[in-house]
Amino acid sequence: MTTQHEHVDVIIIGAGLSGIGAAYRLSTMAPDRTYAVLEARERMGGTWDLFRYPGIRSDSDMYTLSYPFRPWTHRKSIADGGDIRQYINDAAHEFGIADKIQYGHRVQSTSWSSAEQRWTVTSSMGSETVTQTASFVFFCSGYYDYDEAHTPEFPGLEDFAGRVVHPQFWPE
Repeated sequence: MTTQHEHVDVIIIGAGLSGIGAAYRLSTMAPDRTYAVLEARERMGGTWDLFRYPGIRSDSDMYTLSYPFRPWTHRKSIADGGDIRQYINDAAHEFGIADKIQYGHRVQSTSWSSAEQRWTVTSSMGSETVTQTASFVFFCSGYYDYDEAHTPEFPGLEDFAGRVVHPQFWPE
């Protein structure tokens, strides 16, 4: 089944650090523009929601990495993943961005129509196909394949008797 959503001025793909930042900038610098944030997962946070293994933290200081519009105020500049995830979530709620996020929308394709002067964005949402249109598209989807993590070859792995857990699929 295919569902057609209404046209918005901008579609932002991804609700991680970059997607939330793009939504803030759009809403403050072009407040008359409509937008939607499409997020494949069921929660915002991108990398900081995906990776939940013990000890995950930023390798960049958060005073530099944080949003200029919502400076990092925590004591630790090299922050834990959970604190960063909460920071993103708090910013999205504080500035009304959370209401614009459409969860479970895994973008399958984008195509530009010169004749119509707009983008068509096709997403899967479970077994449903969702088609949306926009004048502009921001790709803030990060660089991880959320379904198939990069797994390097380890000589002798086939002889290892223990359990191998990829950090991307850390059990909760």
